[in-house]
Amino acid sequence: MKKHLAQIMAVAVALLLLVSSLVACTEKGDGSDTTTAVPTAASSDTPESSSPYVEDDLPELNYNGQKLGVLVWSDVEHFEFNDEIGVEKNVSDLVASKLLSRIGTVQKRLGVEIEFIPVPGNASNLESWNSYIEKALGVDKSFDVIAGYSLSVAKNAASGYLYNLLDKECHYLNFEKPWWSQLLVKEATVNGKLYFASGDISRNALEMMYVCFVNTGLMGEYSLQNPQNLVTSGDWTYDEFISMCKGVYKDLDGSGTKTCTSTTGDQFGYVTSGIHMDPWFYGSGATICDKDADGNLIPADSFSGERVMNTVTKLNSLLWDTDDGIYTSEVYHQRAFGEGRVLFMMDRARVSHKVLKAEYEVDYLVVPCPKYDKDQENYVTVMGNPFTLYAIRKDASDPELASAFIECMASEGYRQITPAVFELQLKTRYVDDPVSSQMYDIIRSNLTYDLGRIFCKPLIGQDTFRNAIKNNNPNWSTYANTAVKLLKNKIPALMEIYK
Repeated sequence: MKKHLAQIMAVAVALLLLVSSLVACTEKGDGSDTTTAVPTAASSDTPESSSPYVEDDLPELNYNGQKLGVLVWSDVEHFEFNDEIGVEKNVSDLVASKLLSRIGTVQKRLGVEIEFIPVPGNASNLESWNSYIEKALGVDKSFDVIAGYSLSVAKNAASGYLYNLLDKECHYLNFEKPWWSQLLVKEATVNGKLYFASGDISRNALEMMYVCFVNTGLMGEYSLQNPQNLVTSGDWTYDEFISMCKGVYKDLDGSGTKTCTSTTGDQFGYVTSGIHMDPWFYGSGATICDKDADGNLIPADSFSGERVMNTVTKLNSLLWDTDDGIYTSEVYHQRAFGEGRVLFMMDRARVSHKVLKAEYEVDYLVVPCPKYDKDQENYVTVMGNPFTLYAIRKDASDPELASAFIECMASEGYRQITPAVFELQLKTRYVDDPVSSQMYDIIRSNLTYDLGRIFCKPLIGQDTFRNAIKNNNPNWSTYANTAVKLLKNKIPALMEIYK
């Protein structure tokens, strides 16, 4: 816990710096997400002696107003790029101002004119996004940098459209700095090649962390132990989670059968649906892919291992064999939790302000997704896929400038965006207790990345584990073995880009 205490102390210092400049904000009680004044977060202009934030190593650069095109996904979950921020529902003045401030700072520091080129690129538009880049290669030189939905950029990499970020021309990138996810860089580097990166450069990377929301009203009503205490002691496990769900069910609609729809439903310990199964898979310590001794991708032993098999058995029992939990075909759990009818909800951190505080009055705590068992060292956190990966196209006109831009965006994101989004929004404004703020530090410090997940489109997709729950299938080994065979057939083609 020493690591966590150190993180908490750093957060406290950061908050003191930021709050000192916050003149006035509306109170949380009305659920409003507007501020009446905009504070100035620590920036690169702040003297090092007064800032807890690390500075970058970029020299003074001046590209004399050179235009730099950046291809961005226009259907991004939370705006990161330009002055269209204001159309986002419930974006605070603080976050909006910092996103705009970052762009201005980067342009000034580099002496460039940034032109964002918006193109749809989310999960529904992945193929058209990839096709757009393919058609641009060797023809359209309007952009060098690519900032897109994680799976779409991974598709670009698998197609051979991206530049190696470890190339000498990209020397301004310093992946040892704290604004980069070192784990992602480590996992995504194969044979000395790295085609994408993320971290504090992406606001969405902060918003998409999976957390476990706990209804404090139901926790008190059923005299349950506070899961936050279990987190601290290392005892917050799958079995504890399932045990707490027992006996919470109530047939509120009088239908005689458990229901959870868009308009009605009963009271449950846990309600979930397809994509929200992922925290259970990764929480057990499993991954889809691993690396062999030579650094090449291989199917992970944990993918078809006993821990995942036991997780499937436990979840199927909870959701299908008892009234304590229910699997829904749609994302109805947010409404059910917001209305106070669900004890536990696993969802992205974004739900705290986009849904719960915006539309409901439920009181809740925040904890990490539980561990497989007490022997597991850490609480493992997976992210939802809608976060931004940054890359450079393989035929970039000026990869050196592109690398300077990406490094500067990441560095300024660390000093401007993260304090606004993570420290003041997620950890302070949209939690109801100080311990939840500490929980967020634990959650963020244990983020995991799996190339099998990032490259799911050219490999096997993400539905193997999800379908084992959706279909209440008791035979995980059959599911897993079929997927492993497919992985072995698909991986060699993917590895071609790393040769």
